[in-house]
Amino acid sequence: MEKGVEIAFQLNSGSEDARVALALADLTGNYFLRDFDLDWRVFHVTLDGQKYFRVLFSGRKTGTLHPEVHREIREKFDSMSKLPYSELMHMYEGESKSSEFRKCKIKEIQEEYDLWQDKFWQYF
Repeated sequence: MEKGVEIAFQLNSGSEDARVALALADLTGNYFLRDFDLDWRVFHVTLDGQKYFRVLFSGRKTGTLHPEVHREIREKFDSMSKLPYSELMHMYEGESKSSEFRKCKIKEIQEEYDLWQDKFWQYF
């Protein structure tokens, strides 16, 4: 995948976490699919006993030369994340009935801290 937009977030709703993460990623991705030719992945990351979600949006127009695209994707994702659960799920279920609606799956990954990639070490 090309470099793109990465959004990391943690949910506290419990059992509905995976559904919310998929709904946010799929709705955002499909919203920009035609304009930006997006591809997206959702990861459920375990890092030092903590769990969070990471969504990666990539495509030809999501590189560092397109900061406006980054802003638009983040704003759309953020605006939908503020919706009540029932409204978000209603929107997701309605949109996903379309044959053109693309869905992704969550991939479970395990990460470890890599201190050599910490910005602190770049000064030495």
